[in-house]
Amino acid sequence: MPLNFKAFLTDSDISFLEKINTPEKVQNFLDTQLNYNWAREDRSVAEVIKDREAECYNGALLAAAALLLAGYKASILRLLARGGDEEHILCVYSQNGYFGSVAQSKFLGLKSRQPIYRTVRDLAVSYVEFYFGFDGRYTLQAFSNLLTLKKYNLRWLNNSAIVIQMAKDLNKSKHFDLVKLDDPYYEVSPERYWSEILVIPQGTSIPAKYANLRPKTKETKTF
Repeated sequence: MPLNFKAFLTDSDISFLEKINTPEKVQNFLDTQLNYNWAREDRSVAEVIKDREAECYNGALLAAAALLLAGYKASILRLLARGGDEEHILCVYSQNGYFGSVAQSKFLGLKSRQPIYRTVRDLAVSYVEFYFGFDGRYTLQAFSNLLTLKKYNLRWLNNSAIVIQMAKDLNKSKHFDLVKLDDPYYEVSPERYWSEILVIPQGTSIPAKYANLRPKTKETKTF
């Protein structure tokens, strides 16, 4: 065990994390066993393991915990959107000098990436063509520095107050623009729109040009 996880998690929790010891296994858990729940962002890793619920931030922390325990270099990164769209948080890891990611998301294309990217910027750019809001506009604006997890001494594994502080620190970290705020918006095609969306928040307003073309066989979750 590379870090002192026993000081913050139960043996049962550690045993669970040891079972999802590769990026592929972590992503499979996020996809098949973790319920998307946006209502709280203060869930510690211990709580996510217990209740099997998380949004992108807490899902990224769980992924980082599993990969750190397995000996990977892992951290979290923020993708910042413009035009009122939501941010997105990734777990970023390195393997053989390249970067990849694991993520929980309401959108299929905002999940994992293979470790094939030479820089964190290249990894962030790979999300541009999949990052659109429910209004159909592509909105990815910037990406942050990787958060230095070491300074939190693994307290985020079981301490919700530390989880909140880390989110604040990540938001304040240096961000690097991919587009300018006043750049024109492009819009996704209806076919791409419905192929990517997995979860639709209750009360979401979907433009008629997309809503009218929703496939009858399309299944999405709501919350």
